[in-house]
Amino acid sequence: MKKKMLAVLLTAAMMASLASGCGKSAQETAEPAASSAAAESTAPAASGDEETTAGETDQITFPLAETKNFSMLCVINGDTPMDEVDAFQYLNEQSNITFEVNSVPSEDAAEKEGLILSAGDYPDVFIFSSLSKNDIDKYGAEGVFVPLEDYIRTYAPTLTSLLDERELWPYITAPDGHVYEIPALNTGAELEAGFHIWLNYQWLDNLGLSEPKNLDEFHDVLTAFKEQDANGNGDPGDEIPLSVPDGMSYLKNYLPYFGYNLDSETWCANQDGNLVYIPIDEGYKEFLRYFTNLYNEGLLDPASFTQNYDQIAAMGSSGDVLGCFSALASFQFAGRDQDEEYQTLTPFEGQVYPQSTGIMHGSMMITDACEDPATLVAWADQLFTQEGGMLYWLGVEGNSYVNNDDGTWSWNVGGPIGDDIATVREKGTLKYQTAFPGIQPDYWFTGITDPDESYLITQRSKMLDYGKVTLPAMTYSAEETETIASLKADLDSYINQYGAQVITGALDLDESWDNYVSTMNTMGASELFEIYKNAFNAAEGK
Repeated sequence: MKKKMLAVLLTAAMMASLASGCGKSAQETAEPAASSAAAESTAPAASGDEETTAGETDQITFPLAETKNFSMLCVINGDTPMDEVDAFQYLNEQSNITFEVNSVPSEDAAEKEGLILSAGDYPDVFIFSSLSKNDIDKYGAEGVFVPLEDYIRTYAPTLTSLLDERELWPYITAPDGHVYEIPALNTGAELEAGFHIWLNYQWLDNLGLSEPKNLDEFHDVLTAFKEQDANGNGDPGDEIPLSVPDGMSYLKNYLPYFGYNLDSETWCANQDGNLVYIPIDEGYKEFLRYFTNLYNEGLLDPASFTQNYDQIAAMGSSGDVLGCFSALASFQFAGRDQDEEYQTLTPFEGQVYPQSTGIMHGSMMITDACEDPATLVAWADQLFTQEGGMLYWLGVEGNSYVNNDDGTWSWNVGGPIGDDIATVREKGTLKYQTAFPGIQPDYWFTGITDPDESYLITQRSKMLDYGKVTLPAMTYSAEETETIASLKADLDSYINQYGAQVITGALDLDESWDNYVSTMNTMGASELFEIYKNAFNAAEGK
């Protein structure tokens, strides 16, 4: 995008009291227009100077007549600080906005954000935060984050339309009725839950095997991978039938194949209209038994509980050795040269697969330190148009990507941003490892030429046929939110610890199960589940 993408964002009337009252709620400082108010918006365009009109009102005009400066805390985009990302620089040049950005590494984000919030010396806006929905609601109720529902309806007409059309307001609304965040919104194939079971279908072909239709057949396939030189290199001992990094944190992704439509955040599932807390359910015991048997038979890599993400990725991309793994994309662990050997494992008969609402929480929260939230909300709304989504996901035309003559687009590898796709995406786009406020554009799906991403889209789309949103929009009181955070920290750690000990043989499953369940309840599992169940029943209207 060497052309100027954007001239103007027009929205509903900006009220002077709203611009000066950022430490209070929108209701206290002004009465913005209702959601039906006309608004006019032009987002950053993919190319050219197109304008999209939604109505006639007073204006917030981008670029602003005078430069405005804000402070931002943002999780780093891979290894690139956000203020060095090409699309971020471009967006702000077109908006006449500057940001003082504090980019923090993802591994340090939770600790640093907690310290900053505790100290009270926080920036105007948090972007791509590590904070969960419960955290956001908690700090919002405490007055740290500004209620945004009226700002969104007044100054973000594009986002408002999307939230209305997709009925997503309940998923971003806090128990007190306020909205304290502007989310990122995924679409299309990205609506599925993300982590999949990737099975080496080339190995199936090599051995004349069919796709497994149940857990017994899956076991038989893994056994064949181990014993029959599945990769065909003459060495029957170099295949690893199944491997994961970080133990239980990845093994839990196999739970849908045991009949649980897993919600990873809560460890809960909706089973025929009833909520189940999986870690103490009898079915989870059989899940552990299954993987214990795989481990004992040498089908589950013994390194699964000691290796990290980078180690399995290095191993998988260095040769044709992995039979099955869980990942967001097959090329993450198998490498881009081998990724199409893998397909997502089809859910077994009668099973569904976790599907998300498309919302990514923590993308943008405005604090009471901000003196002009209206401008920030209007600034973010630019990224919810199709053109703005292209800037978000693809970057600047001519820099990170190029449009082709046939209606497709390609990463501009070797251009001004970088010499490989990963570098181009990290340094050129807002969407690398970040969750910026904005939407995934249709052009990402319809015009993509990257063969690995195109293949991933095909595989994810297949899973949508089995997709079902895991849980309704469940909300909690401030006290419940604190209780959940406190209990989950210890319970989740114990769940992972116990699972690893059972599978690796340090504990006998049958001998230890009752004590495990009792310990879980002593640690607060029953109390936690009661909170979840009440929220679930309320959301379901029970």
